[in-house]
Amino acid sequence: MNQTFNQEWKRYASSTWRACVRFTNNHHDAEDLMQTTWVKAYSSWHRNPKLLTKTYFTTIAKHTWIDEVRKKKLNTVPYEDNCKPFENSIDRMTSLHFRHVLNTLVTKLTINQQILFLLSDVCRCSLKEIAALTNMSVGAVKATLFRARQKIIHDVREDIEGVHSVDEDEALRVKLYSEALQKGDIQLIASLLTDNASIPALYVQQQKIYSTLDCKMVA
Repeated sequence: MNQTFNQEWKRYASSTWRACVRFTNNHHDAEDLMQTTWVKAYSSWHRNPKLLTKTYFTTIAKHTWIDEVRKKKLNTVPYEDNCKPFENSIDRMTSLHFRHVLNTLVTKLTINQQILFLLSDVCRCSLKEIAALTNMSVGAVKATLFRARQKIIHDVREDIEGVHSVDEDEALRVKLYSEALQKGDIQLIASLLTDNASIPALYVQQQKIYSTLDCKMVA
């Protein structure tokens, strides 16, 4: 089934790319939109297989960009909170299938590539915001994102339906990614950048934090 989607995606990739460029008017945003379109198109098709056409992909790209423009106009909060407007769309993506996509990402991408891809192409943070969050230069962020996207194009998409074994730390990392995306917690995603971070300890810490916050909200 995955082969069918990949064949049709490749067939209409050029027309989808042209549409993304037309909608965004610049290549950087078009690249981000192209990646998001693929994620949304595949997730939707995986849940409910349907005829894959040029219009199908272009329509998803169009509505995704319209949503992005609306959110940018409404978004007047500091960058630390700028993922919150995406919670509704993230809720849809953090399904069991999206957890599988995250499993694939952690087995195919380096930790730096995983985190920068999530911050940029899922949370839609700008390059400057990502640089500030990760203490990296804008140039380093750009280079890492380029390599991440190349791996996604050549490795992740081709093996998205495969069974990917993850170790204990990787499984906890996926859970942290999923929770952070659901709650719009970009600070948590950025904190997972350090290779030597104690993932089990961080996971336990975050559960306590979220539990405390939930209790306060109920009270």
